[in-house]
Amino acid sequence: MTTEKNLLRLVIAEESRNDAEHLINVLRNAGFAVRATSIEDEETLQTALSERDHDLFICSSQLEQLPLESAAQIALQSDRDAPLLVLNERPDPELRLQVMRIGAADLVDKGDAEHFRLVIEREFQNLRERRRLRQLETALRETERRCHALLDNSRDAIAYVHEGMHIYANAAYLERFDMARGEAIEGMPILDLIATEDQIHFKDFLRRYSQGKHNEDHLEINIRGPEGETQAVIMHFSGANIDGEPCTQILMRNKDTRLEQELASLSRRDMLTGLFNRKYFLEQLDRSLAERTIAGDGKSLGLLYLQTDNLEATHTSLGVTSVELVLNDIARLIEGQTGEDDVAAHYADTVFTILLPNRTVHDTIGLAEALRQSIGEHVSEIGNRTITKSCSIGIAMLSEGMATAPQAINLAAEASEAARLEGGNRVHLHATAEHSGNESGSDWKSRIEHALADEAFYLVYQPMVSLSGDQTERYEARMRLSDDNGQFLAPRDFMPFADQCGLTPAIDRWLTRTVLTAIAQRHAAGHEPNVFIKITGCTLGDPEFLPFLTSELERLDVGATSLVFELSESVAMTQLKQAKAFYQGAKDLGCGFALDQFGRELNSFQLLQHIPADYLKLDRSLCVDLANSVETQRKLRQIVDTAHTMDKQIIAGFLEEATALATLWQYKVDLVQGHFLHEPAPEMNYDFSGMVI
Repeated sequence: MTTEKNLLRLVIAEESRNDAEHLINVLRNAGFAVRATSIEDEETLQTALSERDHDLFICSSQLEQLPLESAAQIALQSDRDAPLLVLNERPDPELRLQVMRIGAADLVDKGDAEHFRLVIEREFQNLRERRRLRQLETALRETERRCHALLDNSRDAIAYVHEGMHIYANAAYLERFDMARGEAIEGMPILDLIATEDQIHFKDFLRRYSQGKHNEDHLEINIRGPEGETQAVIMHFSGANIDGEPCTQILMRNKDTRLEQELASLSRRDMLTGLFNRKYFLEQLDRSLAERTIAGDGKSLGLLYLQTDNLEATHTSLGVTSVELVLNDIARLIEGQTGEDDVAAHYADTVFTILLPNRTVHDTIGLAEALRQSIGEHVSEIGNRTITKSCSIGIAMLSEGMATAPQAINLAAEASEAARLEGGNRVHLHATAEHSGNESGSDWKSRIEHALADEAFYLVYQPMVSLSGDQTERYEARMRLSDDNGQFLAPRDFMPFADQCGLTPAIDRWLTRTVLTAIAQRHAAGHEPNVFIKITGCTLGDPEFLPFLTSELERLDVGATSLVFELSESVAMTQLKQAKAFYQGAKDLGCGFALDQFGRELNSFQLLQHIPADYLKLDRSLCVDLANSVETQRKLRQIVDTAHTMDKQIIAGFLEEATALATLWQYKVDLVQGHFLHEPAPEMNYDFSGMVI
């Protein structure tokens, strides 16, 4: 498919039409969509370069009607950024130096197709980077213009200093010191505005801050007022650039410790419940994980993920205000049973999270059970109505092996999901590898083999919903493994051991057969679902899998278009040959294909040249905390726009809140999936007609 990314517009001057066609075919075989304009002399060259932008100019070194020096001069005078490549019949080092001195990018031997392709790819990539740089420079100038407008209209006093000298100050800053124009302060040492008794302290702070040797970013200081009086202020410092030169931004506010503390406290609190908010909780969780050390006393870091079981009926019958009152009651119960060192937060709509430092697993389970019981016994009063409620609490015990807050939250959320699938109003401890790691490899092999034979594996389905009104039924199938205690293990808990034991191909076959059976049952009920299933790297190289798939499709009379295979981007890149073969075999049967964790690598779109998947499922880093990260939003928009030019559908998982849904719709993401819409369930019974944006 032709896109701006692979469209190559050439101006080519070559006497031999066969040679020109051969070189163009080399580029087309390399994945370029070539649009070539043939020219013969100086006049046609000038016309071609003036009419439209071209990417590259390829010129033979031995043209009578177009001497090489004239061609280079015309290309230079056209003011077009189109690199000149010179063709020659044979390698000639001296000629290469000559043509590069007159401005050519390189000399290429016509007979060396591989060198020609590599030079074209290099120059085309460099050209795109230059164009990208020009776009960024234009955007930067526009951003700087807007920033200056914002600064000039801000009521905060803001100045920029370089080596202790003012280089810019906004109107509020000038007004504070009773200066009429910006020129009056440009070049003035900032020390002139600092009270005499604080000048040494300020000078030392600014020097250390500029050198990156100071941990603080604010300073309480006294300044000289316009009448010579002393005023107490707080200066906030941050790095900045003015006209490309590094400097320091200083924002000045009146000192009001009480107000500052109140504002800081409010910024950490959830306005509905009074508990900490999601942003602050994640910051504290990240900090605790970074500082986590195993003390050897049996204590670790406990994380609770508490979600209510039965507030949907309350919302329907009594309205959102009643739900808010119930959530406030739950927040008060949590406050009453957590300690000063614990961090409790209102994490999402009906979800609370609690961080428990230095707790044993028994202490953590005890608190979770106490919360579950108190919430279940508490009766909320709404006018003359009473409401009872219950909750499902997931527990994750964390140690130094846990890398990030989102990973920790995901473990506890999966445990909470397990509690809900078991009927709710219960506590579930996540069976991480840390707590199940006492089993040997042979134990795991036996356990997984028995699970395959005894149907200890089971599936849950989570819907993928279109944001454009498409009501096609789409689900992702997820595996679970029941343990001896009636709990469940997610794939991350058992698949590493299955891989070590060589059992992942058997698991993939069980998953495929079970999903196809479920699809057949849905067909019999009058539904046409498309089901996504994950495939592992071991199965890619299994020569018997595709024949097995063909046999199962025929046996169950299921169309292959109902099945979509998901393969993670990292596996596809490390096993590219096997992945390409598997993709082609699955597509020949009619199955769909999706690349999972897309956007994690720097060269994700290059993978599509080898595996042109139908769906691209975004990496978690592009979906979590989307509303608060401008950089993530920028990257997401870029990926979506590029994917749509290639006729690929984008899937965003991990949808946890309404604000993220609005952003994904705005950026034209095709399909969304996550707990905000619907949690994984044993049945494929989601109402796709009810999703309206």
